[in-house]
Amino acid sequence: MKKTAIFTRSIAMLFVFSLMLTALTGCGSKKAVTTDTVQSLAAEKGLQCVDVKQQFADYDFITEATVIAPDDFSYQMEFYVFSDSSQAKSFYANNKSNFEMNKGSVYTDSSLSGKNYARFTLNTNGKYMFIVYVDNTVFYVDVDQAYKSTVEEFIKAIDY
Repeated sequence: MKKTAIFTRSIAMLFVFSLMLTALTGCGSKKAVTTDTVQSLAAEKGLQCVDVKQQFADYDFITEATVIAPDDFSYQMEFYVFSDSSQAKSFYANNKSNFEMNKGSVYTDSSLSGKNYARFTLNTNGKYMFIVYVDNTVFYVDVDQAYKSTVEEFIKAIDY
């Protein structure tokens, strides 16, 4: 009887450890938001959205493109919907690489990835840069450090 109890407890502990390890390594997945959701959350925060899809007319793999900004356009955030996740991953990788090329001598960065997403954040030279892809969407930010907390609040609101 004791061996069964120890075995059962060991299995339970192994299961809990596996769950913790999965959570810590970021192997989960995220749910992609829609342009409508981004626009709705922007309106709640007093931000405007501008459809800029026309700027990408030559790129048929970009199906939606939206700029989110305050009325004075002192900063902007960008939200893209791609025809498929491979295009979003490629856009993410290219822009992450561009961010990394702009690292100053003093910087902080972080990255996180899971089954259907990856995100990268860089603070350097008075700039806050953030990019994430979730499925076939990308959220892109390159703003002055002064807007970091406002932008992070919006990123948290869309759960990216």
